[in-house]
Amino acid sequence: MLPGPVQEIVEAVVREGPAPRAVVFDADGTLWRGDVGEDLLRLLGQRRLLGARSDGAYARYESILERDHAAAYAFAVEVMAGLAEAELQRVCDDFFVQRYAGRIFRFVRPLLARLVGAGCTPWICSASPRWAVLPGARALGIAPEHVLGVTCEVDGGRLTGRVVAPVTCGPGKVEWLRRHGVRAALAFGNGELDLDMLADAQRAVVVAPHGGPDNRLVDEAKRRGWPILRA
Repeated sequence: MLPGPVQEIVEAVVREGPAPRAVVFDADGTLWRGDVGEDLLRLLGQRRLLGARSDGAYARYESILERDHAAAYAFAVEVMAGLAEAELQRVCDDFFVQRYAGRIFRFVRPLLARLVGAGCTPWICSASPRWAVLPGARALGIAPEHVLGVTCEVDGGRLTGRVVAPVTCGPGKVEWLRRHGVRAALAFGNGELDLDMLADAQRAVVVAPHGGPDNRLVDEAKRRGWPILRA
């Protein structure tokens, strides 16, 4: 059951008729609890799948994150250079089933069913590595071509580590959506780096944890009159 203000926005989108309408979701903290990209980086290091870079990879990520979020999200993909893409995807698929399938918020599937049933097209735009987000999209019935995340060039089936710019956070989310011809009728996000995407959408909903401290995005939602969905 969605709270009244969120349900009203969803129904407003539904009533808009048969024209193509995109609904865009952030992933981590919006569709499911936790950060699949960060947990994947930990896993790759623990399994030593990053070779000599395995030791200290996550600590390096955290150090970069303190000063530059986009650079940290890029690093999480750069450090995967040399991995076979097919192997990485298998690891991500298994990891999501084992660790994240049970973390999908309960409101998500009924919400998607309502929107898709009304002719809306769901998209995911995340700052996590795209390979880590794809199995979550598949579990929710979202087409892989509608999943945007941090990625890099692939050569001969192996990751090069050369990240495709811009990183999908902050204004980079809007740029990637524009590249795909998407202007969201409705967008959902949970963090400050979703603000550009939410502000660009025709309507916006902020997802926030029950009982947790409010971040700046929640404060901004209150200022702008965006509804807040406690998950």
